[in-house]
Amino acid sequence: MQKWQTTLYATPVWLLQTLGGILIVVAIILALVSRTQFARQFRHVITPCLDKKSSLKIIAFIIAMLILLLTEVRLNVLSTFMSSGLYTSMQDMNVTAFWQFAAMNTAVVLLRTFNGAVNDFFDQALAIKWSERLNRVLITKWLAHKNYYHLQMRRYTPDNIDQRIQQDAQTFIDNTIEFVRGMLNSVISSLEFGIVLWGLAGVLNVFGISIPHGLVFAVFTFVILATFAAMWIGNPLIQYNYENERLNGDYRYSLIRVRDHAESVAFYHGETVEQQRLSQCFADIIRNRWRIARQSVGLSGFNDMFSQGIQLLPIILQAPRLFAGQIKIGDIQQTVQAFARLQKALSFFRLFYEQFTAYRARLERLSGFLASIETDPHPTQPERQIVSGSLKLSQVALLRPNGEILIDNINLNVKNGESLLIKGVSGCGKTSLLRLLANLWTHGGSGCICAPDLRETMFVPQRAYVPQGSLKEAICYPDLSPDEDTLRRALNDCSLAHLVEHLHKVKDWQHILSPGELQRIAFVRVLLAQPKLILLDESTAALDEPTETALYQLIRKTLPESMIVSVGHRSTLEALHSKSVNIVGGCDC
Repeated sequence: MQKWQTTLYATPVWLLQTLGGILIVVAIILALVSRTQFARQFRHVITPCLDKKSSLKIIAFIIAMLILLLTEVRLNVLSTFMSSGLYTSMQDMNVTAFWQFAAMNTAVVLLRTFNGAVNDFFDQALAIKWSERLNRVLITKWLAHKNYYHLQMRRYTPDNIDQRIQQDAQTFIDNTIEFVRGMLNSVISSLEFGIVLWGLAGVLNVFGISIPHGLVFAVFTFVILATFAAMWIGNPLIQYNYENERLNGDYRYSLIRVRDHAESVAFYHGETVEQQRLSQCFADIIRNRWRIARQSVGLSGFNDMFSQGIQLLPIILQAPRLFAGQIKIGDIQQTVQAFARLQKALSFFRLFYEQFTAYRARLERLSGFLASIETDPHPTQPERQIVSGSLKLSQVALLRPNGEILIDNINLNVKNGESLLIKGVSGCGKTSLLRLLANLWTHGGSGCICAPDLRETMFVPQRAYVPQGSLKEAICYPDLSPDEDTLRRALNDCSLAHLVEHLHKVKDWQHILSPGELQRIAFVRVLLAQPKLILLDESTAALDEPTETALYQLIRKTLPESMIVSVGHRSTLEALHSKSVNIVGGCDC
């Protein structure tokens, strides 16, 4: 029986044995690297995506991928035997054997093509499933417990969170699948083609020393040394690629800011300044790209030099055996193919190292983002008690981000149906106090707050947020569900009757509506939500005084039992509130 027949018939048993062996090798590798920083970061990103159901699916995908990968390697091995037989049949002038091996070569090529297509599908299916899971985890963690807000308030916050969630996560998944597939293929191919080459290689004489199967030892030695050299050359790329992600995110964010604040930039004639700022951001990107380019040229040049230089080695070492009649042309051809496959398998990490540096950068960004969410500074907050009939602050203090006292010893009491105006110079802490009442103050404090449940409290900022979608969806944000007549009546009451006919139109309402219209929409939301505690942070600053008065009177008439706490600078506001307090930072109030 010929070698190719033995190899073909042994394939089913080989698949099972190799699958078990690979699982053992992978377990050993995981055990060896489990305590490295890379492994800790990888687990940090992967673990939240795993539960019993999803883990079983992922394991099934991985086993299927392994079987397809083993099939691919086995077909590659069979291909070397077919090529050897093809060339040997030509050397022996054996026409029958030539066409037999030509047909079998064609069959192997078709099987490899089909196996490759199925392999690609499984890779993409795994990437899609994993992407859905990781995106759900990142979004859930980011939005949970108002992390999206608290992160912005911290002194040190992750840069370009949108980029980390959207771009870094997807690229990380694609690179992980590529890396795992390449690593497994490297291990399997190294073992399989190492065995093939072991059978083909003869004795290698080095300085009078005879080394059996020396070609195998030579390729292992050269590739291992080259891998360490490539890691040394390419190591700075890890930091450079991390900087590349950050700088590109900063540049995109700067462009978005110009777009979102186009009117203000135009009013100030700020085009020159914005161009200078954008040019500086882009110059930083270019400067870092040059660093990457210089380092990549050295790494790529070394890899190309090694890959090209080692190609002749199997021919040079096997040629004396051919001239001595010990082997045939087909054996030389199979040796070259097996050597090339083995060299490529062993060189996987060396050739992948440049991509691996970018992969490490994305992994660090994702792990850092999750760490920032999971790290809770736990500042001491005022004690909060839920009561329905009043708002009471007893000896409440607020701290600045640096730990200094912003406001000290606040004592307030507002009952149902009352309204309180908070006054004071800019920067004294008026808005900070409203944030505290809305449970959005993240820098700590002390004292006691008795207030309605947060679900019965509405904070109205100076500029209302309008999400994407129809105008009705924007007005009813986040979860209001009034009937059409109630919504139309509220719009009419807030002098927004002209918007009724546009309720179901989808436009960029955040930029279409004027500041005054946005503030009136915020009052529509108050009418629809009917909260017990209304916190107004200069919520009528863009309105004329008659409209301001009309809206306050509308709220008081429609919601007579609700408590209103306002922050504002207009003198006309005082007549619209039943009591007022003047805030002086650091003093009793």
